[in-house]
Amino acid sequence: MEITEMIEQLANDLKSYASTSSIFGEPIEIQGATVIPISKMSVGYGGGGGEEGEEASSGDKGGGGGAGGGVKIEPAALIIAQDGEVSVVPIKANDSKLDSLIGMIPEAVEKFSEQKGEEVE
Repeated sequence: MEITEMIEQLANDLKSYASTSSIFGEPIEIQGATVIPISKMSVGYGGGGGEEGEEASSGDKGGGGGAGGGVKIEPAALIIAQDGEVSVVPIKANDSKLDSLIGMIPEAVEKFSEQKGEEVE
């Protein structure tokens, strides 16, 4: 496979991760509110190759190529919808662990309700 084909294949493979469902999570119903987690995605890839200009001792031309890439997905915010109002609550960088995200959902819903002047049951 030539380097151009490798990079094209890698880019196509990484595109499969870049979908709406990768960024917006499934809605969660909690305390009368709908919470939708939002993630931030970073994608990177690259490749390179080369050929020896002169024939190697075996009579074949030397050559090589390679490609690599990666995808990083991390929590970024929560969309909270309750009683016809919507709020976006950002997630701090140091709170990017999944446990922190899950733990902050009730607190975020409560803050949203307090802003509207309602008590959360």
